[in-house]
Amino acid sequence: MSVESRTVSRRSFLRLAAAAGGMAALAACAAPAPPSSSSASDGEAAAGPEPIELRVSILQGAPVQPVNEFLSEATTAKNPNVTAKFEFISGDLAELVYAQAAAGTLADVFFSADLYAVPFAKNDVSLDLKAMAEGDPDVDLEDVFPAMLGLGTVDGEIHFLPSGLDVVTMYYNKTLFEQAGAELPTDTWTWDDLITNTKLITEMEQDENGNPKYWGLSNATWNWWATVYPWIVGYGGLILENDQSTWSSPKTVEGLQAYADLWAKHNVAQPLGLDVGGDSFQLGRAAVYTHIQALRTPIRDNVGDKFEWDIQLMPVMPDGKHRTGMGTWGMSAYSGSKHPELAYQYVKNIITPDVQTKMTKAEIVVPLLRSIAEQSAWMDGLATPPENFMAFVNGADDAILPVMDHPADCGSFYVGVVQQSYQAALEAVIRGTKGAEEAFTEADATIQSCLNDNA
Repeated sequence: MSVESRTVSRRSFLRLAAAAGGMAALAACAAPAPPSSSSASDGEAAAGPEPIELRVSILQGAPVQPVNEFLSEATTAKNPNVTAKFEFISGDLAELVYAQAAAGTLADVFFSADLYAVPFAKNDVSLDLKAMAEGDPDVDLEDVFPAMLGLGTVDGEIHFLPSGLDVVTMYYNKTLFEQAGAELPTDTWTWDDLITNTKLITEMEQDENGNPKYWGLSNATWNWWATVYPWIVGYGGLILENDQSTWSSPKTVEGLQAYADLWAKHNVAQPLGLDVGGDSFQLGRAAVYTHIQALRTPIRDNVGDKFEWDIQLMPVMPDGKHRTGMGTWGMSAYSGSKHPELAYQYVKNIITPDVQTKMTKAEIVVPLLRSIAEQSAWMDGLATPPENFMAFVNGADDAILPVMDHPADCGSFYVGVVQQSYQAALEAVIRGTKGAEEAFTEADATIQSCLNDNA
């Protein structure tokens, strides 16, 4: 079954379910009636706007709930008759969204993320916000980092607005580098530089079995698409071209083998499955850890004064770029909302300078508006470490987005056949049980079979 036929089937299901609402649903979506021309009676105050409750479906707790507190405040400030009612999500988000959309009970505004943008858009669940945003004087879409806006853009339509600039960045233990006599990472480092210097760390001290006591690279994100896919792009490879799976193409295999060699050849990465009693970076056992900016606060809290650390751009790939992954969560408006304009007004606040500044000062995000991010003022007053805050911003220049073009039944980097196949192949290469060409040729065959079945 093709993507198109799956989409039509889902759309038909949603439309049939929505039809139960009949004329009531049509009336709810109609433009509001114009105000009456008659004046209020003498001594009688004119009635104010009718109170409206905007339903907002979100994840409970940080970072999503505090951000939505800001969005709620900003919405009410301009629309005093509107109150936001938070409904906290439990269980599988996609299943909940589809079930409630089919029943016509989905909240006016709901949490979303890069992996949901395409399916929610293709199945008519999320509202296209582009026309409203382009005509809104409070919003400047050109000020948003294009890649971040692109995460919620589907076929030229905008189906969710992103929260912040989330680029995978290199956290590094300054103390370990200095103890090993290694150079500290710079913004011109290549992966060869990282390997050369972290070898000094792994060779610094061994345990009773002769194994390194300290590792150059944590294994915490070894199979994450945002860590793996940049090696493919950095070597000029692809994973999908003209509906053909290309995990075993020469350049893709070269990049994946080079990545696996951090374990299999150079021995600078923490072995898979090695339990050191917690996160190796925060315990001071790994010199480098790769993740997004949201980890800075918990790392700071957990590390305390055990060692000094900072952040740096990811090392340069053979294509001359600091290849790294980027993705984020954001907010969408329900296409069947009774209050689509108000739903947009709520969602749009997430990319306004006022709310972006508030989120930044609360250490929830790195600003995704260039007008803020490229000025030093946004860093004023932020807790340290890290010191090199601009690495969170500059990493966006060469960052890449996840591939989301596989048929839904085949999954993606996040779920299903695609995820299972590439992760199993990568593990085999890292453990040395198969070479990259063999492992990813097998992965290709599995993925391609699914593509053929869904053509």
